[in-house]
Amino acid sequence: MKWKNIHFGEFEYNEEHILMFPEGILGFEDLKKFILINDEQTDPILWLVSLEDESISFPVIDPWKIIPQYSVGDYDAGDYTILAIVTLKGTLEQSTINLRSPLIISNSTQEGHQVVLDDEKYSFHYPMFEQTTEELKG
Repeated sequence: MKWKNIHFGEFEYNEEHILMFPEGILGFEDLKKFILINDEQTDPILWLVSLEDESISFPVIDPWKIIPQYSVGDYDAGDYTILAIVTLKGTLEQSTINLRSPLIISNSTQEGHQVVLDDEKYSFHYPMFEQTTEELKG
């Protein structure tokens, strides 16, 4: 299948790689179908690209690359991919990560949900500035 996105241009994807978010993502509840793109130029940041709006792409990252002791409770153990949305700013050092509302994706069903954690130690705007690009890749 083919899709066009303003950030990545036209690309092909397989239907089995579609991630379904039945409730959408906070602020984008009308968008349900996404695909995850790994762009080597932005590694370790991945891109959650909407398959319904060609202008929507969310930068996301594995939260354990930022906080090794990060925990999402019951989802820590199991067949899930956990991602945190990144807010990109002028530099990586100014960018932040939403650790409070991770994306939980079932690897077996490809269904995702965004949850809001009760744990106040995690911020909606956790700074990436303490990490360098090389430390994140490591």
